[in-house]
Order: sequence, then structure tokens, then C-alpha cells
Amino acid sequence: MSGSGNGRGPQRALLTTGAGRPRARSAALPSWPRIRTAARRTPVSIWNDDVSDWAASLTYYSVLALLPSVIVTISLIGIAAPEATEELINHVSSLAPAGSGATVRRALVTMAHQRTAAWMLVGGGTVSALWSSCSYLAVFRRALHAMYRVRDDRPPWHKAPRILATALLLMALLISSAVALVVSGPLAHTAARGLGLGEGSGAVWDLLQWPLLLLLAVVLVMVLFRTGPSRTRGRRAVPGGVVAVLLWLVSSAGFTFYASYVGTFNRLYGSLAGPVVFLIWLWFSHLSLLSGAQFNAELARMENADSAPGGGTGKAADG
Repeated sequence: MSGSGNGRGPQRALLTTGAGRPRARSAALPSWPRIRTAARRTPVSIWNDDVSDWAASLTYYSVLALLPSVIVTISLIGIAAPEATEELINHVSSLAPAGSGATVRRALVTMAHQRTAAWMLVGGGTVSALWSSCSYLAVFRRALHAMYRVRDDRPPWHKAPRILATALLLMALLISSAVALVVSGPLAHTAARGLGLGEGSGAVWDLLQWPLLLLLAVVLVMVLFRTGPSRTRGRRAVPGGVVAVLLWLVSSAGFTFYASYVGTFNRLYGSLAGPVVFLIWLWFSHLSLLSGAQFNAELARMENADSAPGGGTGKAADG
């Protein structure tokens, strides 16, 4: 990679042709041959860029962010509608991989029963979740810039507001989705009975919740990808987002099957098997997420090579 500078100059070089004329920002999806080439290069880049280490860092910060967020959600629902707390706990624990669902459920039930400290949990959990979410996004941002071989030279006071806004958006998405899961089920069953559609219609809604959760996963991936360089945003993020979600589904299903029928976690870790399974699943999830981002980076490198055959790509700061 060639190029030097201290700001937007190198970034402009990335977005011009070899003759110096600005090129159009193509929003078209990549061609099939380019997708196949990127798919071949991505595993090598994952190894060379130490993506598994980035996934481990994100796993650490995600635990610090997820647990307070869940505490806040359960506490708020417990204050507003105590009878709905059990249903939310069932939803959350059902999303955990096999072997860790019981551990997650026990922890959530214990927290839910601490009614006297509800508002304290909401306040402390919100601050903790926001701080950890910002740390998570800062690591994710650095990982994306490393994949795209660009410097993130913006001063902290420029990056911090964007990271904070993204963290608030992610927390709002997660909390509102959890509330929607709890509220939508009883509403669907009540509406079905009122319209005389029978219990089968309510069961259909229970099945439709899973595609909605998948849609939420896609939205979260696209929001996370926007924290990187400008070339990770908009339609350019779609191919990697699709790859990330598909890899996450496959890896989650495969790991769940292994933990349920093949794994030896109980013999190896004893009472710690549940938390260990949960952490490994989170690591696979982040590895899938970063693999999708790496796939986008390979597509971007090929696009740069095609549009500027005579020059390398510069290191650049980006927003």
C-alpha cells in the first residue's frame, strides 16, 4: 500500500481514477466473478489480519455490554409489567446455545427477583451498558479500519459522539426488540381469539417471531458496519452483511449440535460448562460478523485495483 499524508488527501486519492478524475461511487452490487474471487481471498485475509483475535476482544466487550443491557430490560419490564418478566426470560434463555440456556436463565431469574433494587439496577446497568457498548464499538471500528488498511486519524472528540450515538441506537434496538417480543405474543393470541381465528393463528405469530429476529440481526450488522470507513456503508455493506448473517446461522446451528450431542464441556469444565459454552458461541458469532466485514474489504480492494490500476491505495483517516 502506498500513499502518505495526514488527513483527507489520501482518502480523496482512494476515490479518484488513475487520471485524477473523480469516479462515481458505484452503489451497484458486485458481479458474481468478483464475489467468487473475494470468497477465495477472505479466508487468507482472516488469517493474516488476526481476525480471530479481534473476535475474542469483541466477545469480551460484548459480555460486559450484553449483561447490563439485559438487566436494564428485565428491570424495566419488571417495573411496568411484572407478569411479563418470566416470558422475557424464557425468550432470552431460548436464544442461548445448548448447555448455557439453564445458566443464563438462573442468572436472569435471580436478578428479576431483586425488586427492591430495580431502579438502582436500571441506573447502574444503563451506565455500565453504555460504557461497555462504546468500548465494543471502538474495538469494532479499529478492526474495520485494519481490514481496509486505512488509518483512523480522527481525534477522539470527533469519534466519540458518533460512537456514543451508535451505542445508544444499538441499546434502543435491543431493548425495544425485547419489549416487542414480550408484548407481541399475548397481543397476537388475544387478537386471534377476538377475531375468532382460533389458537392456530397465534401459533403462526410465534413462528413469525424468528424471521423478525433474523431481520433484527441484519439491522444490527448493518449498523455495526457503518462504524468503519466510508466504503463500509450503504449498499457496499450488503454483501458482507449477508455473508455474516449466513455464517452466524450456520456456525450457531453447528455449534449447538456439537454442544448438545458431541461436546464434552460438562466433563471438562463441570459447573462452568454453561458460561464456557456461551462464551464460545459469542466468539463464533463475532468471527462470523468479522468474516463478513473482511469479505467486504476484499471486494473494496478489487474495486480500488480496477479503478486505479496505476496507483496503490493510501492510508486514510475516515469518519
